[in-house]
Amino acid sequence: MPFYLVIVNGMILLFILTYIYRRQALKNVTYARRFSRMTVYEGDRIEMVEEIENRKLLPVPWLRLESYMSRELKFDKQANLDINSGEMFQNHLSLFSLRPYRRIVRRHELRIAKRGLYSLNSATMTAGEPLGIVETSKQFPLTLSLLVYPLAIPLQELPLPNHSWLGNIVVRRWIVEDPFLTAGVREYAPGDSLSNINWKATARMGSLQIHRKDHTADHRLVICLNIEINPAMWRTVTEPERIERGIRYAASVAGHALKNGIETGFICNGWLHGETKAPIRVEPQGGSVQGEVILAALAKLQLETSSNMAYLLDEEAGRLSTRTDYLIITCHRDEKLVAAANRLRALGNGIEWMDIPADATGGEAHEYGA
Repeated sequence: MPFYLVIVNGMILLFILTYIYRRQALKNVTYARRFSRMTVYEGDRIEMVEEIENRKLLPVPWLRLESYMSRELKFDKQANLDINSGEMFQNHLSLFSLRPYRRIVRRHELRIAKRGLYSLNSATMTAGEPLGIVETSKQFPLTLSLLVYPLAIPLQELPLPNHSWLGNIVVRRWIVEDPFLTAGVREYAPGDSLSNINWKATARMGSLQIHRKDHTADHRLVICLNIEINPAMWRTVTEPERIERGIRYAASVAGHALKNGIETGFICNGWLHGETKAPIRVEPQGGSVQGEVILAALAKLQLETSSNMAYLLDEEAGRLSTRTDYLIITCHRDEKLVAAANRLRALGNGIEWMDIPADATGGEAHEYGA
């Protein structure tokens, strides 16, 4: 055969081959991705499983799959996998070669570096003929999310004052002073509220006497996480690692309280990923499901203010909240915040403060509920 006919026939075959692969390379190719678990804690290791299948006679000599995901998902190095990291996202790239009617399952081990809600919405698949002259692409929609809970810190490592009632939870219910139950009188002590003076007993005894309160076990706890670094901060948190520490404090207290049978709620002046930019409020309840609700809120918390904590505490006072203990986790105690807390205290609620230190101290993270 003349050499020019060989060239012509080769060109014709190449044209047919490129035409077929341009139209058919990704036809009947399916792709699915899943995580081995849908909820994890910071630092956990999980598997991301990819399944790709060629459901036709035509082989796919090369196929490239690309997707963007958070750089907080740390992949182990392995063959046929390339990771290009940017400031916030990384490009996850996998290479495949598919024979006819072939299904490939590939498992990637990864470590979750930080709490949050991670969503994978799509992946782009590119394939072509053996010579790589032409290629065709297709985007596969994905509805995959991973919820990463913050790790808790052991209670003994939290920055609690020595007199804290949080450090003395040793029973199934919380034993605190009930402002509605009286059990006699006692002498006035500095710091007692003047509204608790028993005037009849004072006249009889000749010195100021105070209603002595009995104790009850049905108080509730509301954890108030203030994500403002200082009163002048506007919207975006300027020291994110400091607030991340406060988030772990909240997870620790919530886990310990619920474990001891205390109805626990949560208030925060941030907002939740995927929802309206409104302050967060979880009504106090007990049980393991409540723990998951609070952890999910902490996981999805965005480090941007939607309100200020003083306003949220005033809303609590407006609800005429009573017999509730409020733990305020904060970086500062400005005048407005302290005044709002005092208004809640005047209604018969307990108030305690937990300061978020500016340095790196404040406990090592451990598994929730430890």
